[in-house]
Amino acid sequence: MSKDKYILVIADDSKEMEVALQYACARSLKTNRKIIIATFIEPLDVLTTQGVTEIMQNDAREDAETKLKKASKIVQESTGLIPVLHIREGEIINELINLIEEEKNINVLVLSANVEDNGPGPIISSLMSKEYTRLRIPVMIVPGNFSKKHISLIT
Repeated sequence: MSKDKYILVIADDSKEMEVALQYACARSLKTNRKIIIATFIEPLDVLTTQGVTEIMQNDAREDAETKLKKASKIVQESTGLIPVLHIREGEIINELINLIEEEKNINVLVLSANVEDNGPGPIISSLMSKEYTRLRIPVMIVPGNFSKKHISLIT
């Protein structure tokens, strides 16, 4: 990777992901940072035939690629930049931390909190409870109910 500084955002199925991306895009434009979008394929926990397992793995990979395409389009439309894309296979938190360690130019992780009553989301909950000491970068948590207008006012 180059000497550029990067903002890391996770592409997932949450409603809040787009808010995190919009915030990251606004920060990217203000701070001249580029964006890395990562998505994760968790290990399959099924006992089945090899053929069925391969089909499930292919489906998971296609789903991951779809998430990255959607997120990449948002970044390109908002910033004019093409983000760096990563698909990682394995347990999400471990792979997230591994990615941050491998890509030394990542200097902030932007996440968006769930706005419902069932907590901020599994990644934020895990990082803020037992995994935070493993991170070498700050985590920016954006409320998931922010609008584009609100984001533009605070960035």
